[in-house]
Amino acid sequence: MIKNKIILCISFIAVIFFLHTVVLHGEVLQKRNLDSVLAEIEKVNTAFKTLKANIVFTRTITLLESTEVSQGEMSYKKPKRLYLKFYPPKNEINVMDGKNVWVYHPSEKQVEKYVLNSSKQSSQSMSFFEFGYGESVAAAQKDYKITLLDTKVDGKKIFYLLDLLPKDPKSQYSDIRLWIEDGLWLPYKIELYESDGEVVNIIELKDVQLNKGMSDKLFVFDVPRGVEVIEPLK
Repeated sequence: MIKNKIILCISFIAVIFFLHTVVLHGEVLQKRNLDSVLAEIEKVNTAFKTLKANIVFTRTITLLESTEVSQGEMSYKKPKRLYLKFYPPKNEINVMDGKNVWVYHPSEKQVEKYVLNSSKQSSQSMSFFEFGYGESVAAAQKDYKITLLDTKVDGKKIFYLLDLLPKDPKSQYSDIRLWIEDGLWLPYKIELYESDGEVVNIIELKDVQLNKGMSDKLFVFDVPRGVEVIEPLK
């Protein structure tokens, strides 16, 4: 549960990838192989500075046949700066300032604090969120076996479905799948599988805006008066 909160927070920061030829509305669209897709990701990563988007987070527990959908907004600034706000009923604010992650629950008057890059807090399991938004392809390949699963066509758009299989058997997720749009080279959907698929988390980014002006003040969390600070992993 604790790892979920950390990863969900860093969770919205993310990744990008593809192969072959497809006939679409009379046009032949050339698909890319995996190496070509990864090369495009590197190019975009070099130019990428900031991202702002609306998000939809869906968590499904198959054994309980339960699904929870949360909506919100996020802003991300390279490197490792994140502001994520969930609207009610979830009503939660996540802030990553480059050193710490703050998970604020206004209704409970409580904030959880986690330290980034701490071995106790499973930084490896967070690294895929940084892939395409700060980390290099080579860095991601150290933690994951990356393969191209499929190519999807929707109208005039092509999406590459990449599979990231964690090399660490203790990883939070047993499998990670990224949906990458050809031409944009940033993930618009991330699928996170826990317990061999018994729990599925899906993150969708909508109305994405890139490289807009963004103040660093947005990523500073000032603990409100009367709010308790706890550090669960200390």
